[in-house]
Amino acid sequence: MQSDNPMLRRAEFVPTSQPMTINGAVNKSVILTLVAAIVAIALYAYSISLMQQGMANPSGLGMIVGAVGGLVLILIMTFKPKTSAALSLPYAVLQGLFLGGVSASYESRYPGVPASALLATFVTTITLFGLYRAGIIRATEKFKSIVISATIAIALIFVVQIVMQLAFKSTIPGLFAQTGILAIGFAAFVAVIASLNLILDFDLIEKCAEMGAPKYMEWFCATALLATLVWMYISFLRLLGTLRN
Repeated sequence: MQSDNPMLRRAEFVPTSQPMTINGAVNKSVILTLVAAIVAIALYAYSISLMQQGMANPSGLGMIVGAVGGLVLILIMTFKPKTSAALSLPYAVLQGLFLGGVSASYESRYPGVPASALLATFVTTITLFGLYRAGIIRATEKFKSIVISATIAIALIFVVQIVMQLAFKSTIPGLFAQTGILAIGFAAFVAVIASLNLILDFDLIEKCAEMGAPKYMEWFCATALLATLVWMYISFLRLLGTLRN
């Protein structure tokens, strides 16, 4: 069966005796989020404790390991969804390392910003879920095309930024500055697009359940949702940090 969801456009699911359910995907999303949160809090607390003692801390290592490892696993799951059942929990652990490291780094520079970013992520998630369930915001074809196009554009900008930093030790003028209207505007735009990707995740879960997708797709959908939540949190961190400057 074919779907109009961009992530499932080429997917064909055969009938199965144990299809995925919305509740199953939600439960697994909660599990992955809790795992990531526990790991993040543990690394954050440990890193902050060492910082207060003036000692070297593992926040930087956590960021690198979490970011690189998480990227590798999410790419594998994207091209081979069947691996989601085995790789989702390790992915959540790696995301927890990444979040804990980033949060500790921001806390050392901008005290209180991680807590504010976490609150913003929680409130935004609940609000968008309520609007989606009420039918006020729907994942129409036009909505999907706009959000996906903007997401791809943001990804390309970050790729260019990384290349410029590694090759030329420079940055894209204005967009990644520590302060300034352009930097604040870009950070806000990224936070909005990251948040709107939640609607695509909600739609993905519904469409997979409607299509009778295999049980492992519950883990795939849960992983996609966790990835969006992590992106949202990091986006709010950048925005609030830029505003603090």
